[in-house]
Amino acid sequence: MKVKECMKKSTAVIMAAAMVAGIPMAGMKAEASDDKPFDGVTLKWALTDNAASGEETKAMVELIKEKTGINVEFFISPTAAPGEIDKVLVSLMAGDDIDIIGRTPIQLEEFYRAGVLEPLDELAANVDYDMETVYDGSALKYDDGKTYGLPTERDIWLTYYNKKVFDDAGIPYPEAEGWTWEKYVETAQQLTDTDKGIWGSFIGNDAVHSYMYANQSGVPAYKEDGTSNLDDPAYAESMKWFFSLGNDLKIQPSSVEVASGTYPYNAFMINDNIGMFVCGGWVASTLTTLEKYPRDWQAGILPMPYPEGSEPSSLVIDMCYAVPSTSSNKEAAFEAIKCIAENKYTLGYGRVPAKKLTEEEARAYVEETLVPMFEHDGITADEFMAGWFDSNRNYISEKITGTADTVISQIITEECLLYGQGGKSLEDTMASIKSRSDDAIAEAQAE
Repeated sequence: MKVKECMKKSTAVIMAAAMVAGIPMAGMKAEASDDKPFDGVTLKWALTDNAASGEETKAMVELIKEKTGINVEFFISPTAAPGEIDKVLVSLMAGDDIDIIGRTPIQLEEFYRAGVLEPLDELAANVDYDMETVYDGSALKYDDGKTYGLPTERDIWLTYYNKKVFDDAGIPYPEAEGWTWEKYVETAQQLTDTDKGIWGSFIGNDAVHSYMYANQSGVPAYKEDGTSNLDDPAYAESMKWFFSLGNDLKIQPSSVEVASGTYPYNAFMINDNIGMFVCGGWVASTLTTLEKYPRDWQAGILPMPYPEGSEPSSLVIDMCYAVPSTSSNKEAAFEAIKCIAENKYTLGYGRVPAKKLTEEEARAYVEETLVPMFEHDGITADEFMAGWFDSNRNYISEKITGTADTVISQIITEECLLYGQGGKSLEDTMASIKSRSDDAIAEAQAE
């Protein structure tokens, strides 16, 4: 209680000082016009110092002002260390007046469980805003069925490949049609040349990789009774298959080599000896930063591989924006996150919008924005459309989502690395994952 009172007091002091200095504070409103009902309102957006100083963030603040008349100032919060509670969540639990926060669905779930997120359904109904249609069913909901976030951008996984590695091996570039994991492995085997230090594949040691094959095969992570479904044989096969890529097939560095740091997460971007790399869409943006990642080779892209016999699919994670329950101007905050969600992709930073675009709108965006950004690599509009805007492809959450999902993800991380590095048998690994996950679910349900 003393911590909470102290934080409230410090916030009040800051606000008082700002008012004396003539700085507008959240909720203070100038005279508004009919088309901009919140013109002059000032809102607080919670960000880290680095995020607040970014060019894209500055451009978004200007766009919010242009379209809505709303002023945005930053509530600066440090990044939490591993294992620490989110610093913004701490501030909200202390009652700080914050209007805008952005997180992934998994991260926002902590805020939802803590009761500091405002449901958006009534705010949307008040302005006749159909969130389900605009975001094609991807508006963020939790287990009470209410909507708590608007998705802004989608990080959709791709296959990235080094054209020079293919050229040197005399192998044609792969094609998007029928690009399965089986074809990926076959291609990686053709590219791998241990004498020359060439790896056909590189995929990191993240927990999601150990169950992505089962995930893409449509096997649910939970049973109908609410317990985990991680004892389904598909999850054991997925784990075995993934770690075999490096440990047995040797088409990529072994789990031990990856864990040692010899091949960091950005190995594909900084080395010229990796043929293919499967990862999130964020990698594409790094390929355009030749000053940071200089290279004398061209990159190509394909959709993410999918299991043979399954429908084509790619993993995805959304970035969502939400309104905290402590906001003193929730209506204006909803208008601001609407503006972010609908328009952020137009700023020219290569984002994949979460809002529903027609094929014509998507192609126009690709041709006018993405293709020029990737001139160095010669990536075509058709390649972007196949990877990011294919209406016939299933886009599946990259993370397990459901009761105790954050804890389950950590459990899988710990257990899969033990298995991948030879410290535990597959049978014992899966039994431990199942048991620990069910315990985590039971504990969460008891709260």
